[in-house]
Amino acid sequence: MAGKTVVKGRNILGRVYRCPVCGAELSVIKGGSGELKPICCNTEMIMLEPINTVYVCSVCRSELMVIKNGENLEPICCNKKMKIKTRLY
Repeated sequence: MAGKTVVKGRNILGRVYRCPVCGAELSVIKGGSGELKPICCNTEMIMLEPINTVYVCSVCRSELMVIKNGENLEPICCNKKMKIKTRLY
């Protein structure tokens, strides 16, 4: 898992979890104050770094989450450049 290290922290937008058994991954799409402990393959999933970036459209409020970033990624919605959504830690 090059580039992905285990981290501790709160349940925040974009946080990534991975199953140590099958490699399944999930990402938080709405953070909260609860203690999230996702289970896969009968095993607790591992919280990873990095946190996925989320963009929001200022016109229609559509949101998207980046799974794999690229150098030239510039999401456009409603003919406007989307903005990175602020995370509340």
